[in-house]
Amino acid sequence: MIKVNLFRDKTQKIRKATAKPAVSRTVLLMAVVFALPLVALGAYWYQIKTDIRTLSETRTRLKAEDARLQGLKKEIARTEELKGQVKSRIDIIERLKDSQSGPVLLLNHVIQSIPRATPLWLTSMDQKGDRIQITGFTSRSEAIPDLISNLAAGGFFKDVDLELIEDQKDQKDHRELAKFTLVCTAKTKSPLE
Repeated sequence: MIKVNLFRDKTQKIRKATAKPAVSRTVLLMAVVFALPLVALGAYWYQIKTDIRTLSETRTRLKAEDARLQGLKKEIARTEELKGQVKSRIDIIERLKDSQSGPVLLLNHVIQSIPRATPLWLTSMDQKGDRIQITGFTSRSEAIPDLISNLAAGGFFKDVDLELIEDQKDQKDHRELAKFTLVCTAKTKSPLE
């Protein structure tokens, strides 16, 4: 019997045909030459888009900062206006204080001379020339010498004398009160008289 092997022998080396590229190297080189500028343009476009986004965010932040600064500017202007108003009022008060004379200075001196811790109140004050008569009440008669010494120490009066002191009973509270009258002589005559 004869055997015929129709299959090839696996031990034999068969040479396979290799496919040759249909694209030449020149075409590949030209493709690379065209692709490089496209890649560069894409990178440039991406960079520009990133810069636009960054600059837009910066613009938004700067607009918000500008709005805040404008608000602060308005607030500063309003504060400066109030400061000017307060300064003008202070200037007016200072001018009025400097131009005080006569009765205003007398009232200021008398008010400052009243002892703070004692129950003493004034009911009338009468000025005729350089003679001033002060009338008032107190529930503690020992407060009257303090008032006299304060009035004399202020330098506004030449002399301060007690003209009258009398004890009275308050009708409402049934308390003992002392009515007093002081006579003071001013150092200078009031310019209004």
